[in-house]
Amino acid sequence: MEEIRKTIAQTILSQKNDWRFPDGEGLSQRTLDCRQLCMMEVLKWKGERQLTPVFLNAFDCESNGLLLRRSEPEPGRGWRLTKYSPLNTEGLYPLIDSVFDHEGYCLLFYNAKEAVFSSYYGKHDIVHWSLLVDYDEAGVTLVDDEGAPAFFNGYIGKIPWETLMSAHAGSEKGGVAILGRRAGYAKTWEEEFLSLVQASVHNMVDRQGLKNLENFVKAVGESQPEALIPMLETLEFDIHYFRRLRELWKTAVENGTVPDRYKASGWVEELVYVCKSWSLVMGVLAKWKRQPDKDYSAKLTDYLGQALESEKGFYRELRHLV
Repeated sequence: MEEIRKTIAQTILSQKNDWRFPDGEGLSQRTLDCRQLCMMEVLKWKGERQLTPVFLNAFDCESNGLLLRRSEPEPGRGWRLTKYSPLNTEGLYPLIDSVFDHEGYCLLFYNAKEAVFSSYYGKHDIVHWSLLVDYDEAGVTLVDDEGAPAFFNGYIGKIPWETLMSAHAGSEKGGVAILGRRAGYAKTWEEEFLSLVQASVHNMVDRQGLKNLENFVKAVGESQPEALIPMLETLEFDIHYFRRLRELWKTAVENGTVPDRYKASGWVEELVYVCKSWSLVMGVLAKWKRQPDKDYSAKLTDYLGQALESEKGFYRELRHLV
């Protein structure tokens, strides 16, 4: 087992990956969330050659006032994520030891707000994912895109067991996970892509996803600047997470993942407008964070309105494929 552990650590750590920059398929922090980035490294290690189809998900949208949400992504193409949670904090070490001994890696998830080794510590009450590539008596070696500088050098960090366990002690949202294949999975990529299109149209049109997005835009527009300023970081985080899937679909068009029979110019052009619209929204949020003494609420509302109209145009075109 020692040789296997050594091999995965060497394979992943020696690459010195920088997730800020696109890989050969165009995948990066711009298109994938923390869980998907960790999964990407495991899939590469396992020899998976086409990664974009694994990460492409259907669109949906939920909102509640100034909060914007989409479903957490699930792997496709016959892959599945299996989670294991310890019964208590003391059970974390033996759980990691057992899973790592069998798999050669662990996907680690925890509440980032409780994890002092995360840059989200004390800020975002979310489940965050890291890739555990090695461990010893002193602690675990993690690959993470949001590691705190006190613990990480770039994307690599060494976290003492006590620090890791304290993060899990403060939350019930933690555990480990592994990637595996679904038995008997036989869908072609064309079939799976069409299913994603159908689910997207159903979620956004039939199940009121666009209406939920419209309610979010309306809530922002009706809020006073003094109510928005304390929410800027949350808005930036939520909207960036929301737009990632749009960027991933655009990347799927650019890298040839989308089956030719479904690559219609109408929805592809509208998708480009969607991505540009959300980029403008992100730009004004970043500017407002730098200059909180100024009022960018009108500009933010205007750009959000443009993004909403772009989204509507996109689904009008996308439903032609159904």
